[in-house]
Amino acid sequence: MKMFGNLKQIMEAKAKIDKMQKELKNIRIEESGMDGKIKVIVNGTGEVIDIKLSEEIFKVQDIKKIEKTIVNLINSAQKKAQQQSLQKMQELLKDLPPEVRKQLGI
Repeated sequence: MKMFGNLKQIMEAKAKIDKMQKELKNIRIEESGMDGKIKVIVNGTGEVIDIKLSEEIFKVQDIKKIEKTIVNLINSAQKKAQQQSLQKMQELLKDLPPEVRKQLGI
């Protein structure tokens, strides 16, 4: 009977994970640089949603600096998204027995 109890817990955990993944897609994380002239927005899964550039940015002659700033902002926002996702996952599944977490690969 324990096997069926674990199966039920696994199915419940899977449903929670699916719900959490949908919620993560609605989270927005914004990073900005160059005094707010560049903004990068990612969702909770790390997907880039938008990049906003102020018209003032085009007055800057150093295109390499702009490119590097954009890459750094994307990386920073994605790292924050990953941390939030991990934290939510840990909170969501903390009450599961170790054998169930092992079967889920977490």
